[in-house]
Amino acid sequence: MKLKLPEISLKATGLTNLFDVDNHIRKMLGPVINQINRGKSDEGELAEVIKVYSTENQLEESPVDDEPDYKFIGAIRFRKIYSQQHLSDDQLMVAYPLNLNIVDFPVKGETVFIQKIYNKFYYTDRINIYNNPNNSSSVGSSQKFNIGKSTKSQQTLDTAESEVVENKETLDDVFLGDYFKPNFNIRSLIPNEGDTLIQGRFGNTLRLGSVDNAPTIKLRAGQISDYEKFDEGETLINELNEKAVNTSLEENINLDASSMWMTTDETVSLTPATLEDSNIYPTSVVPEEFGGKQIILNSGRLIFNSKESGILGFSNGPIDFSTLDVFGVSAKLRLDLYSPIISVGRRDKTKNINLNTSNVTVRGDSGKTLIRANKIRLLGPVEGEDIRRAGKLQPVVRPVTNEFGTKGKEAASFIVAPGGKDIQVTPAVKGDELKEVLEQMLAMQKVTTKAIQDINQQILTPVLAALAPLVAGATSKPLQVTAETIANITTNILDDIDIKIELLPKILSKIVEIE
Repeated sequence: MKLKLPEISLKATGLTNLFDVDNHIRKMLGPVINQINRGKSDEGELAEVIKVYSTENQLEESPVDDEPDYKFIGAIRFRKIYSQQHLSDDQLMVAYPLNLNIVDFPVKGETVFIQKIYNKFYYTDRINIYNNPNNSSSVGSSQKFNIGKSTKSQQTLDTAESEVVENKETLDDVFLGDYFKPNFNIRSLIPNEGDTLIQGRFGNTLRLGSVDNAPTIKLRAGQISDYEKFDEGETLINELNEKAVNTSLEENINLDASSMWMTTDETVSLTPATLEDSNIYPTSVVPEEFGGKQIILNSGRLIFNSKESGILGFSNGPIDFSTLDVFGVSAKLRLDLYSPIISVGRRDKTKNINLNTSNVTVRGDSGKTLIRANKIRLLGPVEGEDIRRAGKLQPVVRPVTNEFGTKGKEAASFIVAPGGKDIQVTPAVKGDELKEVLEQMLAMQKVTTKAIQDINQQILTPVLAALAPLVAGATSKPLQVTAETIANITTNILDDIDIKIELLPKILSKIVEIE
C-alpha cells in the first residue's frame, strides 16, 4: 500500500504562531496515520485463542430459533495481544477459519493471526512457540501487559535459562478445552532437505520427501506407540528422556503404531512378524533387505473389505503369506486352486521327508470344491514333529443357498495322519478312472463266477447225482453237499458283486476333484 501526503492550501497570513504550526501538522499527518492504521489492520494482528467451538455442545443458540448455530463450528473467540488487553471474555469477537479446505484448528491459549476481511474476522496459522507439534498454548498471554493487573500467562511449557524447553510439572491437570490434554511426548519430525511435512498434534504425520533425492511418501499414526515390543524401542525412549521435549524424531516403521511407506530407492528396516519361526518365514521368496520401489503397510491389524465387487491381486513375482496363527480360507460358492503343482505342508531343508498321499482323507457334504492340478504334494516337517500340524488345511464349512435351493456344504477338510520318516510321494488316484477299473474287475469276476455256477448246475450236479446211488452209505452225502456248497457260494458271490456295483458311484467325492 502506498502512502499519500494530503494537499493543504497555503495562504499568506503573515507571522506564524505555535497554534498554526500544530494545526498544520495535524492536518497533514492525520490522513497519513489513518492510512497506516488501515493498512496495519489489513495485515492482521496477533491474538490469543480464548475459546474454540469444536463440538455441537459448545455452539451458541441461533438468533432465529433455539437450535445450535452451526456456522460457529471451527470458529474461535479471540483477544488481540496488543489492542484488546482491557476487554473481558464476554466482549470478545468471533473469528472463522480463513480456508475451510485445510484447517489447523487451534486450542485454548494458542496465538494465531487475526485478519478483518469484508467486516468479518478470520484466523490463520497458529504461532510456533515451543517447536512442538502438540500445542503452543500460553493461557493469559493477551492480558499479561494489561496496565493495572498482575496477570501472568499459564504456559504449558517452561524455558530454562539454557533455552531448553522443559515440561511443566502441573500438566497432569491441564485441559486446553473440554477434552484436549497437552502431551509433549509427541515430537516433531526431523526434516530432510526439500521435504513437505504435515504434522498433527497426536503423532500423526505425512512426509512428502526423498532419500538421496529418490521420492518417498511416509504416512503414520501413533508415534513410537509400540516401543515396548522391541529392544530398540526401550533404548530410544531412554535417549529421548534425556533430551528436551522439542527434540525432533524420525518415523520408525516398527515402533510406530500404523504406517504406510511408499519408497522408490530406500532400504526399510522392517521386522516381519513371522521372522522368529524359520519354518514359517518364507525365506525362499523374501528378499534379504526391503529396498527399491515398494509400498509397505505395517499395523496391528490390516483389513481389506470390498462392499460391492471383488478383491483382486496381481503379481509378476511370488506371493507368499505366513502366519504364527491359523490361516483360514472360506468361500460360499466354490474354492478354486489352479496350478501345475500344489504343495501342502513345507519340506525340510536338509531331509527329503514327504507325506504319502495315502494318508490323506478328504471329507465333506454335497457341493464341490475344485482343486485343479497335475500333481498334488503333501510335504511333511522334520522328524519327530507332528505331521498334522504342517499338513492340516481346514476351511470353514458353510451351507450354500442359491436359486436352485440349498446346495449343501461347499468346502473340504484335508486331514493328514501322522507319518514316519522316508515316506515317499505317490500320485493321487483319479476317481472316474478307478471306478471304471473296479467296474471292469467286478464285471469280470461276475462272469467268472457265473460260469462256475453254470458248470456246477449243468455238469457237476447231474454227474454227482448219478454217482450218488452207486456209492454206498455215508460216502454219498459229501458228493451231494459239494454240489450244494458250490451253488450257495456262487450265488452269494454274485449277490455281493451286484451290491458292490451299486455302491461304486459312492466312492466318488462330491467335494474334491482333480484333473
